[in-house]
Amino acid sequence: MSEQQHKSTSQFALLISNAVLGAFFFGFSVSYMNPAIKTADTQFGITGDKDLINGLINAFPALGAAAGAITSGKIQNQFGLRTSFLFADLIGVAGFLFQLPLYLATLLIGRLVIGYAVGMNSSLVPQYIKEFSPESLSGPFGAMFQMTINIGCLVALIMGMFFDADGESLDYFRFVVVFPMIICALRIFFLAFAFQDNPPSYYIYRNKFKTAKAVIRNYYKRRFADQIFDELKQQIEAKQSETSDSKNQDSASYRSRLIVGCTLQIIQQFSGINAVLIYSSGLFINITGGNNELKNWLNIAVGLVNLVFSMIAIPLLKNFGRRPLLLLGTSACTLFLGFISLFSFFLPSEEEYEVTTSAVMVIVFMFLYLAAFQLSLGPVVWIYDADVLDEKGMSIAVLCNWLGCAIVAQFFGFINNHGGMQTSFGLFFGFCLLGTIYIYFQVKETKGKNPKDIDQMFMLGKVDLDD
Repeated sequence: MSEQQHKSTSQFALLISNAVLGAFFFGFSVSYMNPAIKTADTQFGITGDKDLINGLINAFPALGAAAGAITSGKIQNQFGLRTSFLFADLIGVAGFLFQLPLYLATLLIGRLVIGYAVGMNSSLVPQYIKEFSPESLSGPFGAMFQMTINIGCLVALIMGMFFDADGESLDYFRFVVVFPMIICALRIFFLAFAFQDNPPSYYIYRNKFKTAKAVIRNYYKRRFADQIFDELKQQIEAKQSETSDSKNQDSASYRSRLIVGCTLQIIQQFSGINAVLIYSSGLFINITGGNNELKNWLNIAVGLVNLVFSMIAIPLLKNFGRRPLLLLGTSACTLFLGFISLFSFFLPSEEEYEVTTSAVMVIVFMFLYLAAFQLSLGPVVWIYDADVLDEKGMSIAVLCNWLGCAIVAQFFGFINNHGGMQTSFGLFFGFCLLGTIYIYFQVKETKGKNPKDIDQMFMLGKVDLDD
């Protein structure tokens, strides 16, 4: 067994824990309106076509996130990851401040602005983890991103238990809106006073070799520091050489990696995860026949299942490859989505208001779907894309993710209200089935491979079906 090159795993854990506060902000921002939508309808005077307006309320953060994702690469290249995080946190605070006045217009603007911060975090945090983490810890630390998103979702759903069923919770709504500003302030504080370094690659790109070596020595044993610096410098020089020769972003390998990275993000979104995270309150109210207390507890269960299985994913990511986890997990998601759609045909009408065996089976398979997602599509897509894409490619892939999320957020409520869960989850089943087939034939194993090996592997274009 080779000797550990880094000084302390806990040192990296603290560094990454501060970065993934952005993932907490991500999860909270996606989920807090789920249990608060009745309060928003009441307090913001939303009448008329609620499907349309509520769809916009849920879709605007995703549209903002798409903009944040596509511009984050340029901001990162210009200012570095640390300053980009500070910028994202300040934007996040501004977005929630916009939501404090009781106007639908300011609510929508605020949701758009926080979406921009979420989009930046969704692109920057995986890059930060990838560039700072030792190879041996990249899988577990990569899973921390998804796990912390789930913690943010769970906290939002727990806080959602205290909204009044009749929507009369104005003061509490304002408290929920203020809470994530504290998370932004915490990361700003720690970035300002504790974690002041960018990854070594940032300094090497700018020929600040002395600073890069100093950062490496902060985290790695001195006898390995020069070796790590040389390896990182060679990788960056190889990238720069490819770019200067116009081979990188025009090459078959790069195009192939970009297509796979973007397609995985689309598969992730059209598997239906955000339909559950954004609309679970409405789904559970219908499934349970209007039982508000049971709906709240089922929401908490959603958050707990997501969190527990994202924690279980950490050792799996360390011991198994990206490709088998994606393939098996997406196959399981497809199966469970099919059963949700099937049993939804037998749900009672809203007028009957009773919990039937079919309703119980829909809930059981929904939780099984969430578990399978957290072991596969949830964490692995982010880790895989960080493996195969550069900053620009990552921004494009995350743009695809958020555009997909915006489509789901805007139209799921309408499709579900008019066609039922059998239709909405039947569509997710079809998308996930196609995604499974795509992963089988197109996704290559990247675990344990350096950027040069990955580039050559995609250049050859062959998928090892035995991996």
